[in-house]
Amino acid sequence: MSIRLKSVIVAILLVLAACASGGTPVVEPTQQLIPPTITDTPASAPVTSTPLELPRPSDLAMTPVGTLESIDQSPSLDEQLANDPVAAELAALAQRRVAQELNLPTRRVQIVEVVAYVWTDTSLGCPIPGENYSPGEVDGYRIVLSAGEQQYIFHTDFDRVIPCDSANEQLPESS
Repeated sequence: MSIRLKSVIVAILLVLAACASGGTPVVEPTQQLIPPTITDTPASAPVTSTPLELPRPSDLAMTPVGTLESIDQSPSLDEQLANDPVAAELAALAQRRVAQELNLPTRRVQIVEVVAYVWTDTSLGCPIPGENYSPGEVDGYRIVLSAGEQQYIFHTDFDRVIPCDSANEQLPESS
């Protein structure tokens, strides 16, 4: 027999043996075909903090240039009203009152300022000439609203919201 014929017979016998065993032989690679590459993975970026509440565009438009320092140090009107539901409700009552008198939507009447005061008598700092008022400390607020170019001042206790003419207004020394 020739060498060529012997190698063909050996190959056929190997194929038959593989088929008889019920599977194909698993051939392991002798060398790695594609070498691994080193890839630099960037570290995660540091987390930056964002303020909880960003200013509204209307807040920025109405802020005078020289008062930015005072805004950063004191709570905003929205924060103040969020933390004092009594002040928020009294300011909303005054706002609805002005809107109704001017026949405007409530959103057209802006709350400019809400300041807590301890009034010195039942006039709430808005005495009417010729009237008598009981002296005593009365907790309340001074509320300033604006509609268009006009400002409206109200003084309150916890039960009343009264309009106050700036000519009759008397603010206590300390708030």
